Amino acid sequence: MRPFKVLILQLLLFVTTFILIIPPLCIKLPFSKFYYVYNKKDDVSKKAELLNTKRYDRSLSYFGALQPDSSRQFYLDMEKSGQLDLVVTIVSVKRKDHENLGYLTQAVARMDKLLKEDTFFKRKFLFICNVDQNPYGHEEAKKLEKYIPVTHRFHNFTTYLEKSPHKSLYQQHSFDTYQKETIDYMFCLELAHSMNPDYVLMMEDDTLPLPQSLEVVNFKVKWLTSFRNPPIKDFAYIKLYYPPKWQGFANEVKRILEVVAIGMVGMGCFVLVFAFRKKRSVQHLFAVFGAIYFVLISLLLDRQNILELRRLASQFYSLNISPGCCTPAMFYPKWVIPELLKYLAGANNKYHTDIAIYNFITSQNLTAYQIEPNLFVHIGMYTSIHKNSRKDPQEFIFFGT
Repeated sequence: MRPFKVLILQLLLFVTTFILIIPPLCIKLPFSKFYYVYNKKDDVSKKAELLNTKRYDRSLSYFGALQPDSSRQFYLDMEKSGQLDLVVTIVSVKRKDHENLGYLTQAVARMDKLLKEDTFFKRKFLFICNVDQNPYGHEEAKKLEKYIPVTHRFHNFTTYLEKSPHKSLYQQHSFDTYQKETIDYMFCLELAHSMNPDYVLMMEDDTLPLPQSLEVVNFKVKWLTSFRNPPIKDFAYIKLYYPPKWQGFANEVKRILEVVAIGMVGMGCFVLVFAFRKKRSVQHLFAVFGAIYFVLISLLLDRQNILELRRLASQFYSLNISPGCCTPAMFYPKWVIPELLKYLAGANNKYHTDIAIYNFITSQNLTAYQIEPNLFVHIGMYTSIHKNSRKDPQEFIFFGT
């Protein structure tokens, strides 16, 4: 093949890809370079709200098809069956201005369905940990109580944690917002730990597990504790969600190396396609064009969308050293929880919960992980902490949830 024909072929490929394929694709994909070029932020907000309404309606239909007594009894029987493999705690507080959004209902419906279909954790328990200071004013939690167990921090909590060393802390009623958030988290975590499970999954009431989440967690835990050489028996936690806005390509060594690796894959693919030809004088052109082609596609789609390819199999998910931010979904082994609670009891006046947890693992020289891509999605576009605070709506455009 002559160099001129090679050039024409590659130019045709570039024009087709970057004019006819990539722009229409990027318009639909949040975090791509073209997303906000062709989508107004207000329109994206309306779309996110519509998707939320549809998920909420599906969740209501899900509970409408359940038998309340048998649904609740499923977990009570699990609790009586002996050693639990997993306890899932959904930490919840009333959203005074946005309770009609149904975040908690969606989270419970998704996790309830997932646990009842799951075959990886044989004995499991799910409960809502209601940390609202007016527990019976949390209408959404009250409606769900007939389907799954609900506990209340501010109503007879001593029934659960009478012998807790942090009992006096839990009895406090005067604290600022972030201090309360940490104490709430401690209470729910300790309550889950008191059931003596092998693992505790702490999730906030505005997060949804993806269908493969328990399968992937089970696989990664087995890999860490059994198959990795040497095994890591004492990891502190696995973070199952990290904000997508911070998962893009950036001027960091690790992220730059990822772009270089993508370019190398492109080089290999383009050379391989034409390796069977006798004349190889132009293969270097294919290598250069292949690298540029793959790198441009990845940069335009951005890393968040490239990561989606890892969902093809549990083995493709990656474990990275955990960053400090965020606690929407955290997976803990039982051994770490007592020491973590002790640390948080002394740190709750100084730091936000996520930073306090991160400071704990660094001070104790422990290993903690973040899994990519996320196994949970965050649906709380309106936060419960800041009144009328709305986050970037592109973070809440999910397909197939």
